[in-house]
Amino acid sequence: MNKIMEKLQAFLPVEAYDQVSEDEYGIFDILESATDEIIGSYSLNEKGELISYSLVDDASEGELRKEELTAIAKKFVDTFFPGQQEYEFSGILDLDNPYMVTYEKRDEKYGLFIHSTGFTITISTSGQIMSFYSTDEEYEIQYSDVVVSEEEALEKYIEGLDFELNIQKFDHEVYKNGDNNYHLSYSVIEQIMEIPVDGSEFPSIKEEYPTDLTIEKRECSVKDVFELVGLTTDYTLLHKQVLDGKRVEVWSKQVSLDSYSFDMEEESNHVIKLCFGEKDGFLLQVKNGEEHDNSGEDIGLENAQERAMGLLFKLYPDAHERFRLEIFETENDEFDDVFADEEEAIELEEDLNEAEMFEEEFDDWDEEYIEVEETYTFYVHLFHQGLRVVNHVTVIEVGRYTGKITHFNLDVPSLELYSNLPTKPIISVDDAKEIYKRHLKMERMFIREYDEDGMSVYSLAYVADFPNTVGHVRAIDATSGEAMYVDVGDATFIK
Repeated sequence: MNKIMEKLQAFLPVEAYDQVSEDEYGIFDILESATDEIIGSYSLNEKGELISYSLVDDASEGELRKEELTAIAKKFVDTFFPGQQEYEFSGILDLDNPYMVTYEKRDEKYGLFIHSTGFTITISTSGQIMSFYSTDEEYEIQYSDVVVSEEEALEKYIEGLDFELNIQKFDHEVYKNGDNNYHLSYSVIEQIMEIPVDGSEFPSIKEEYPTDLTIEKRECSVKDVFELVGLTTDYTLLHKQVLDGKRVEVWSKQVSLDSYSFDMEEESNHVIKLCFGEKDGFLLQVKNGEEHDNSGEDIGLENAQERAMGLLFKLYPDAHERFRLEIFETENDEFDDVFADEEEAIELEEDLNEAEMFEEEFDDWDEEYIEVEETYTFYVHLFHQGLRVVNHVTVIEVGRYTGKITHFNLDVPSLELYSNLPTKPIISVDDAKEIYKRHLKMERMFIREYDEDGMSVYSLAYVADFPNTVGHVRAIDATSGEAMYVDVGDATFIK
């Protein structure tokens, strides 16, 4: 057993040995001695130092505290890099079993950590080291005079802040202080990511929500939803299942078909699956898995939109008041374009050859693979009295050639959950900015970019930090003024 394996053995869950991998160059497989099964792998750099290590299977959960996990991670680092002082413990982040522990290099001039340098260790809450990775790449630090103060950076950041008045559920799984109820809210729209300390132009982004198109009122001439999804007398109801208040029906032209799933999220070939509310019979989902060769005359975007709106108005006669429409257009895959030069044509030919090889391998692997119809996709955003109801988007896909509703996923919560909310804010936008500002602190840190050669280049900038709320403030309650902050888990970062 070599020295690396001797050291690794102390951190492995079973007795093991290593051998050169047959599949990957420069990789050593770790095999369990009793079974000869591969349980992990590791790799070394030119100096013979460990640069990566990982286990295949997940470790069981435990109850070790962060301090205990940090000590185990330190023991691992000390084992493979005894006496090293180049990298310091910089943070531990809860990833819901495992935790991620980082060791990074600290800059001598400013005393700040240079992120993404050093060691990254993932460790389960039972104390099992799951993976290790050492970053040893070339980088450059661009030092400059600090001409922007923390106070100036704060004002610039606040100036670039915007808010969207909407209705949203303060889900406790998202917001640490959420109550799982709907509220009139200001969603934070950040336009500045960081502010360089040298006063140079700072990068900005414009967070914009999709342009929501109003929907014209129309009468629905369709008798039932079965017509819209293309169910005719040629189809047979193979089976139906009632579970958790929903009724799922499976229809097909192939009467003898017996390989399908009632799970609406799973693909099932040659069938159309419909999901209804058990009590009210309201259509909730459609999943079409029929085969189609994508030939014929394209019905066009306008006709596809009419089909989608036909379904929407069948379900909601007041759809023009409830929803706004976003159209997602994709072009058909065509290979008769005019190429800019011969080299591009050659590259495409190579890609096609690779794709054909992959398709042959895929066909050998799964004889049940079928081609389904290309679609036009429509996103239907829920609104209430002119305000967007956040995170509720219904998806409708229409077949390009058949005009069938091939995919439908309704996302409309009960109106009772938000209909009684006020739609006029008590807190103004200026008030919301001040509330946000009270929780904000601008921290100096190194920002990494890449030069034209792909080398990491670090420079000093101010970034937003929220020391009192653990996570970033992402919303302000428009009636109470409470700052809502996202849950980033159990995290500790050294500064």
